[in-house]
Amino acid sequence: MTVYFIKIIVCSALFLAFYKLILEEERMLRFNRFYLIGSLIFSFIVPLLTFTNRVSALPVVEKVITDSMFFSEAGNAPEIVVSNENNYLLLILLTIYVTITTLLFFRFSINLKTIINKAWANDILSFRNCKLILLDQSERPHSFLGYIFLNADDYLSGNIEQEILFHELAHVEQKHSWDVLFIEIVHILFWFNPFIFLYRKAIMLNHEFLADEAVIKEYTDVKAYQILLLDKVSKQNSSFITSQFNHSITKKRLLMMTKTKSFRNTFCKQLAVVPLLGMAVFFFSTITIAQDKTEAVQPKQIVVPATMDGATPAQLAEYSEIVNKAKNDKGRPVEYKISKDDEERLLSLYLLMSKEQQGQQMIMFRTLPPPMQKTTPTEQQIESWKDAKMYGVWIDGKRISNEELNNYSPTDFGQLYVSKLEKNAKNYGKHFYQVNLMTNEHYEAYYKRVIVSENKYYMNFRVNN
Repeated sequence: MTVYFIKIIVCSALFLAFYKLILEEERMLRFNRFYLIGSLIFSFIVPLLTFTNRVSALPVVEKVITDSMFFSEAGNAPEIVVSNENNYLLLILLTIYVTITTLLFFRFSINLKTIINKAWANDILSFRNCKLILLDQSERPHSFLGYIFLNADDYLSGNIEQEILFHELAHVEQKHSWDVLFIEIVHILFWFNPFIFLYRKAIMLNHEFLADEAVIKEYTDVKAYQILLLDKVSKQNSSFITSQFNHSITKKRLLMMTKTKSFRNTFCKQLAVVPLLGMAVFFFSTITIAQDKTEAVQPKQIVVPATMDGATPAQLAEYSEIVNKAKNDKGRPVEYKISKDDEERLLSLYLLMSKEQQGQQMIMFRTLPPPMQKTTPTEQQIESWKDAKMYGVWIDGKRISNEELNNYSPTDFGQLYVSKLEKNAKNYGKHFYQVNLMTNEHYEAYYKRVIVSENKYYMNFRVNN
């Protein structure tokens, strides 16, 4: 979620910078209006886009590897212990977010209610496609939704110029209030994005440009309208949600009225939005690597000799006694507690057992397989293994975090093995495939160890008994 919020902020900054540098000064006001709203919405959507790059997968085995010389001399690949401690920092940040969001929502609701109450509590007159709200208090003309708010005495005495009234009517007819409501809601939810404030200012300024353009089309005397605006710039209305006159934007409004529209310039600048959108998708969307389905590979059955009659009760008891001495606090036998003599004795007793007896032991023996041939993964395979929800990764018998694969290149590895977890496996659900990798150095040591080994069997530990 944190990455998503960061992408929203950076993406909105990119779109806003493009607007300020390329679009704002050009007289293509309707396009700019939809660009501001659309780019803001797009900055929320782009980080959610996911594109899948399919790659060929290695065959996987159906069974979990309980133990093998593949891992290390020490035996089973170790597990990572996941901390269950509460993430207090996340809780604090969430509390701050909810608190500020709630306060902003209440402020917004109070302002909205104030405007609605003001509309219902005063005299209403019909005027073209809107309603005139005649106020007792002295306020500058402003509009919201389908209402234009005016001082009653000024309107009835004819002190409100037609240009000013038509300016507010343009806000109503072009439905600028919906843009304002949208940006206010976005501000409530994403107040931590500093560029939302700049977006709001840009949208409000563009509204003023559009309303001024409507006035100039109706009343063609641009110079007279400019003089009127300069005369009207005075004390600002305190309501943040309505369209108003403003000292800081008056100069920009006056300059925009005098600009001429160049078809070639506007077309080129509008066309430049297309590669901008493409760049945003490229940098802020998510690319995942999916492996094509491959047939599961059944591991070769390694046959260990067994007897028909099986071991005697005394021999089974001796076997159990050695195993019990090697158990840890969790009741599982561990290799480091088994001496070389005990291992040899266990092997001799194991070979005397029947198949049924062998299948009941926590410590068992496997015939030593031939050394695996050297295999190097591809770039795409390493990239796909970085997905911690799908893969658990071991290197040289040690569990690593998937992100640590960023420190390796394919040529660093001399062997790989991918196994599919069964549903009763310990890590099933945390990940579904186990990736075992050997570095070149580890593979060379493993290869030599298997070649020169005089042992016909190696000791193995059963996962579930």
